[in-house]
Formats: sequence, structure tokens, C-alpha cells
Amino acid sequence: MTLIDHLSELRNRLFIAILAWVIGASVAFYFQSDLLAWLKEPLPDSFGSLFATQLLEPFLVSMQIAAFFGLVLSSPIIFGQIWGFISPGLYKEERRWAVPFVLFTFLAFAGGVLFAYYVVLPLALPIIMGFLSGEVILMPRIGDYISKILLYMAVFGILFEMPVVGFLFARLGLIYSKVLTKFRRYSIVVGLVLAAVLTPTADPFNFALVAIPLVILYEITIIVVRLAQRRVPTNEEHALP
Repeated sequence: MTLIDHLSELRNRLFIAILAWVIGASVAFYFQSDLLAWLKEPLPDSFGSLFATQLLEPFLVSMQIAAFFGLVLSSPIIFGQIWGFISPGLYKEERRWAVPFVLFTFLAFAGGVLFAYYVVLPLALPIIMGFLSGEVILMPRIGDYISKILLYMAVFGILFEMPVVGFLFARLGLIYSKVLTKFRRYSIVVGLVLAAVLTPTADPFNFALVAIPLVILYEITIIVVRLAQRRVPTNEEHALP
């Protein structure tokens, strides 16, 4: 396959992925009111309403919600297109992982989103919003609140992809468990820093809710990579008919 053929295939697969995203976003836009009510649930009971200070803010928030949940809905098709593009470079026996790859990639992303929503946010928001509560009246702006919530959910969705991406890279020969093990200390430090950024609070329990899953995900990734490392054919095997 020539370079032009690769670019043509990439264009076609990008078109399918974007079309799937647009369709998913259209479905999410239809249910935007229900999704907005769902996103507001982690707020403490003392905060009844969100406020908009700009004319286009409600519309932009609707677009954010539709785009994010449209991406979640269309992710199986998008991941399928990614696999379809890279599969020609894999061995025949490795192409059998197409359905598991798409399935587990979707489940990992959805699991990260739900973990952020049901575990991290209900515990983090009351503490974050409780700072200077006696001196400051907090009136959450809907645009700022939704963007932060979706950011949390997107970050955890991506982080939960580590084992799946590690498996894929291992099968492609791009990463090895020895390398991940060697840089384990540095990775843990980076994970702790990321946890501190995501939960800017002095509460150690709240910090641990983010830091511990990151460390566990890294260790799971090492195990997955070790199991998935493909056996590199030797020169003699290449010479076999």
C-alpha cells in the first residue's frame, strides 16, 4: 500500500469517526436537560442553582455536554476505526484482538468517567467549595462548573485507558514491561503530582481517592504489558517458508 493509499484510508476513517461523533452528539443534545441535571447531582445540597453571566453561555454549555457525551456514545466506532487503521501492521493472530480491543477500550473509558462522577466528585466538590465559606458567597457559574466536571471525567476516562493502550503498544513492540518497571518511581511521583492538581485540598482521604487508583492502574499496566509482549521472530524464523 502506497503513502497515498494510507492517507486516503486515514481520511476515510477520520470521516467515519467524525460522523459517528456528530451523530452521538446530536443524540446527547436531545437529552441535554437530563444530562445537565445528572451533572448537577454531585453539587452539595446548599447550592441550588447555577448561574450564567454571558449571553451565549447556556448555548456553549449545551454544546460542551453534547460534544462530551457524544464522544462517549461514539467511542466504540472511533476506537474501531483506530484499530482498523493500525491492524494491517499487525500479525494475523493479533488481528483477532479487534473486538476485545474495542470493547475494553470503551469499557475502560466509561469506567473512568463513572469513577470520577460517583467516587471522586461527590467527595471532592464539598471540600473544594467549602474553602472560605464563612467569608465568601460562592455562586457557581454554569460554564465554569460544567467545564470542570467534564474535565475531571475526561481525565479519569483517559487514565483508565492505560492498561488497554499498554496492551496495544506491547503487541506492537513499542513498549516493554522492563521499561515501565524501571521508571516506576518517576511514574508514581508524576501520578501523585497529578492527583494533587486534580484535588487541590489538604484532605488526605480525598487525595488518596485519586492517587491510589493512578498507582494501581500503573501496576496493572505493567502486568498487562508483560503478558502482552509479543515474541519477536528470529532471523531463522523469518527465513522459514
